[in-house]
Amino acid sequence: MADSLLSKLGELTFTAKEQDAVVVTLDAVAIPAEDFACSLGIYEISPNFFLIAFASPANRTNVLKRGPWDFQKYWFALEQADPNRTIHDYSFQHMCIWVHIHNIPLSLMTAALARALGASVGKVIMTDTRLEDGNMGEFMRVRVSFDTSKLLRRCVVLSRPDAKASLCPLQYERLPLFCHGCGLIGYSVLACPTTPKVEGQKFQYGAWLRTPLPKRSASWTTLCCWRRYGCS
Repeated sequence: MADSLLSKLGELTFTAKEQDAVVVTLDAVAIPAEDFACSLGIYEISPNFFLIAFASPANRTNVLKRGPWDFQKYWFALEQADPNRTIHDYSFQHMCIWVHIHNIPLSLMTAALARALGASVGKVIMTDTRLEDGNMGEFMRVRVSFDTSKLLRRCVVLSRPDAKASLCPLQYERLPLFCHGCGLIGYSVLACPTTPKVEGQKFQYGAWLRTPLPKRSASWTTLCCWRRYGCS
């Protein structure tokens, strides 16, 4: 609603009185920061848009770091709430997710390579090459923020001067509902507007893009904004 009203106002010429600014001080009109951050609860402030309050900043940070979160396979897009932003300032377009990068030579299992390959998927947040006790594992693990309006990436190609280029498959932790036909997050192939419904069709994407579901802590880990995707 606000967007449509603002677009209408953008076409108008204002009177001098309409252009007079109302000057306020934050301590006079704003919700106190401690109340804004720590009032427990979930509040729906517009359709599919919720304000979630946690008990402490640490709990909120824990939730944001451990995402993505989903309910009945639908993704909850989370962003840290900012008291100076309106609900229309949130895009909920980027998802932070852990990505597994497979088929990496053991000698190249480094954080530097994880960052380089992860950058082809999205903005790298952190890396985890699991080097404890000399155990490099079967894959590299990197957390990225990527644009959910783009197709899921299924692999990266590792090219180096001393060997043949190798194909490195990708898998995603806690990957929410996505289309096996078009590769976009937010709906299944049955609801896809572009994938033909043909019996026996072979899809370019599949459940193999998901890693086995990790165990979740029962404790919720003051405040973030939330939107559920995949629903009308």
